[in-house]
Amino acid sequence: MSNIAVFGGTGYLASLIRNQNKTQNNYFFFSRKKNVKNCHDLFSYKKKFGSFKNIDFIIHLAGPSQQQLKKDKGLIKKKNKITLDICNLCLQHNIKLIYISSLQVYKNYGIDSLSKKSKLNLKNLYSKSHYETEQIIFNKILKKKMFTILRIGNVFGFKKYENIREINNNLIHGFCFSALKTNKIIIKKGFIQRSFVPSKIFIEVINSIIKNNYFENKIVNISYKNFALQDIARLIQKRSKSILNLSINVLIKKLGKKKIYRIYSDKKYQPTTANKQINIEIDQILKNIKKIVKLQKII
Repeated sequence: MSNIAVFGGTGYLASLIRNQNKTQNNYFFFSRKKNVKNCHDLFSYKKKFGSFKNIDFIIHLAGPSQQQLKKDKGLIKKKNKITLDICNLCLQHNIKLIYISSLQVYKNYGIDSLSKKSKLNLKNLYSKSHYETEQIIFNKILKKKMFTILRIGNVFGFKKYENIREINNNLIHGFCFSALKTNKIIIKKGFIQRSFVPSKIFIEVINSIIKNNYFENKIVNISYKNFALQDIARLIQKRSKSILNLSINVLIKKLGKKKIYRIYSDKKYQPTTANKQINIEIDQILKNIKKIVKLQKII
């Protein structure tokens, strides 16, 4: 049994870790938001450095969303400071670190095949934020093999919603909300591709790294299945009809030719679950959002 600290403990990805089905590990969640149930105050954790001597792993999820960065560019500096403190914690107590970055750091994400050598997008604030965090980790933790950086695609799916705003900001969740509230999904550029990772797969990847001690001080691309936005919208349309008997309109303003893109990565980090997991999680999202929409109407 391992003791795992999760920084960014009130966000969407943290909620997936908190609500996973079975775990033999002990999780401790930290957030910069004060007075959050079952979550420690991120700003006061320095006073409790001694309590981290029994922590085996840290999962670093802390950081601003794209929407938050549009309002306040200074959040990047705050995230960099938190990252530096986390690195010091790891070095002080010999803690292994997993940092969740994003495939959006790549300039041609959704447009071309990607590898770790692909060009980066440092003009976008969200991409820049992730890249600067990666560089702090590499520069601070040099000698020991004790971290893994995951550049991951669009994680989706949930069993229990804790923050409706966090859920709605997700690409597939947003499409599902639109389908159930307006009976339509509007896509501006249908040819743009994204790499989608079901929530179950995200958890499996994290648990596999911890279980197998995959800490080699390197960046790993994590993908599951690539879809053009027009295709994921039509899949949601199909699943809505199949499980809820709802007829959803898909309006695509700009279509494009289908191209096959690949995301190259280390095979041992990649998930092995069958492709059916995409449909399983979309079905679950639609059922859960249907309950949320009904509840909103009652309120």
